[in-house]
Amino acid sequence: MTEHEVPEIPVSVDGEFTGLIPGPYSMISLGAVAYDPAGNELSRFKVNISELSDARRDPATMAWWAEHPEAWKASTENPIGPKDAMCQFDRWLGTLRGRPKLMGWPLPVDFMFIYWYYVNFLNKAPPFGYDGIDIKTYAMAQMKTATLSGKASGVSRKMVQELLGIPTDDFSHDPVDDASQQGRLYFGLRALAQGGKKVASE
Repeated sequence: MTEHEVPEIPVSVDGEFTGLIPGPYSMISLGAVAYDPAGNELSRFKVNISELSDARRDPATMAWWAEHPEAWKASTENPIGPKDAMCQFDRWLGTLRGRPKLMGWPLPVDFMFIYWYYVNFLNKAPPFGYDGIDIKTYAMAQMKTATLSGKASGVSRKMVQELLGIPTDDFSHDPVDDASQQGRLYFGLRALAQGGKKVASE
């Protein structure tokens, strides 16, 4: 099988953090769900990660965590060291029968942390490359809206959940659960597009 024949395996990811960027702040939990190209779930992964020894905690981020104690517990109980965590993630990615392609809502922050941790602790390039699928951007394309943020963004996760009939309180902030729900958003939007149905914004 040549490189071009290797299928892409969509992997929805969700990380939880103590701040805005990797290094000064830590990734404390990582969840991922892999799918086959048709959107059927293949496998799940979750690991809680010890905070970096020289990192700090962002006050605004920690204020949010203080309002979500159950999510904090789910993301911090029984953590393992960052290197061991990334070794586990790397081995899990290696079990997938294809090239992993990360996706998320929003992808840039999760991608930044995951990539930094991968290179910093495993000292090698990750198998998912330098790009991925930002589900919000995909939703914007389907909904024919061009703005990215603020009240005029024209698309939100709640809107897409309502469009697809997913309960709007269906995100637990446990990273593997959120990764699964994000996958549902992506494949739900893709099914609408492939079915020729119009996806309308508000």
